[in-house]
Amino acid sequence: MKYLLLLLLGVLAIPVGAAEPLGFKGATLGSAITHIEQDPRFDCRVVRTPTADQICTLRPKEEETIAGVPVLALYYFYDRARLTGITISLPEPRFEAVARALQGKYGVPRVKVETVKNARGEAFENRTLSWRQGDALLSAERYAGRLDRSMVRLSDESAAERVRRRRAIPSGQDL
Repeated sequence: MKYLLLLLLGVLAIPVGAAEPLGFKGATLGSAITHIEQDPRFDCRVVRTPTADQICTLRPKEEETIAGVPVLALYYFYDRARLTGITISLPEPRFEAVARALQGKYGVPRVKVETVKNARGEAFENRTLSWRQGDALLSAERYAGRLDRSMVRLSDESAAERVRRRRAIPSGQDL
């Protein structure tokens, strides 16, 4: 009986419905750059974007997949060696497979539907699926700038404001 009670208390201590952290292959927002920086498949360089001071990309001829779908481009954004975002470009014909995998992992998304048009004026239904956990946002967009490309983005929605505030401090005054 005592064993059963301890077992039951242990099960009750696990948060029910605790969501898996939003991420990509072990890289979650706020994680250290070392995981990617030490991977020889990636090239990291200094940048100055609104959310990052370093960006890491796959080297030419390196390959990666998401839900078994080959990615066309992959970018990791870091500020002060901490992950602030990931952008993954993939072929639009494979969007549904990736969307199903994301729903299987993170649950029912919020869905936004809008119409986009090509240069000839033909209309297409663009769907954007999104999942939010605090300041973390994961979105999957069917048509991302082009009708043949889809995009998956993971972003720290508060990163741009943090970076902007830090950069506004004149150097030497943040001692």
